[in-house]
Amino acid sequence: MKLSEHFELREFTRNSYGLKNEPPADVIPILREFCEQILEPLRAHVGRPVMITSGYRCPTLNRAVGGVPGSYHCAIATRCAADIRVRGIPLAEIFQWLCEESGLPFDKVILERGKRRDTETDDCIHLQYRSEQPRRLAFLGPTHGDGSYTPVEVNA
Repeated sequence: MKLSEHFELREFTRNSYGLKNEPPADVIPILREFCEQILEPLRAHVGRPVMITSGYRCPTLNRAVGGVPGSYHCAIATRCAADIRVRGIPLAEIFQWLCEESGLPFDKVILERGKRRDTETDDCIHLQYRSEQPRRLAFLGPTHGDGSYTPVEVNA
């Protein structure tokens, strides 16, 4: 199912656990809105595909990956999240654009650094979206919430 010009539902639901991971019908509109409001403008800015490394998670998948209870990845009708990467562009560059220039209505963005400090292979940008009153919060931190997050200033 196509959610927007460049994004499909299967990008949000794939997983390496072999779990059935289909969102309820009432979640599809917020995923579509997220694509249109955040992911499509990001793709237009970078001029290349934006890869979703983790999108929607059913409760079973969220537990399997060590996600926190209440994670925005466990989307509901008013909020959702995705972890993303863009090949060939450092995550710090994308994160900086999101925080300083984009003006996009994200709820929260986190530049998550993995355990391997010499590479970005286990890093990602976590993007949260909610339909009402996005907070536009930004943080630097470790993946999977294993530690503390450093707040980052976001331009209006």
